[in-house]
Amino acid sequence: MCASTLSPIASRTPAARLARGLAPSLARPLCLALVLAQPAAALAADLSCNGLVEPGQSLICSGFEPNWAIRLSCDGEMAAEFIDAFSGEGIQTTPGGISFASEDPWQFETSHPVTGSIAYTPGGCTDESDAVRDFTFTPAGAPGLSAPFFPFCCRID
Repeated sequence: MCASTLSPIASRTPAARLARGLAPSLARPLCLALVLAQPAAALAADLSCNGLVEPGQSLICSGFEPNWAIRLSCDGEMAAEFIDAFSGEGIQTTPGGISFASEDPWQFETSHPVTGSIAYTPGGCTDESDAVRDFTFTPAGAPGLSAPFFPFCCRID
């Protein structure tokens, strides 16, 4: 297997002869390991939603001035809720979908449409109540709001 890719001169070296001798005995275990690793990798990916939160958890990013929030929930797959507290009609929660363009930082867009990125910033975000948080949301767009947008903190519930 390995020796077939070598030049005729290189295939005569002791290393090439050793590779030819070992290839049949290593091919099956290596192939088996690769096949078995696939389901394990898929199972690990199912343990969290986009590597951001664990199943049953939510990440809530609350903005202020004006007051609004985005809640990302993991129940097998990610979902998003836009929480509007600035329109003057009480607090309204609108469910929606979410898609990610990247992870860590997590760039996303919701169906509301809220766009932006969430970065893991351990102990690096202090919210308006002086609570220290591990995630920072930098919005790029939100319904009914205009720029400039300022980063704010997210908490896991």
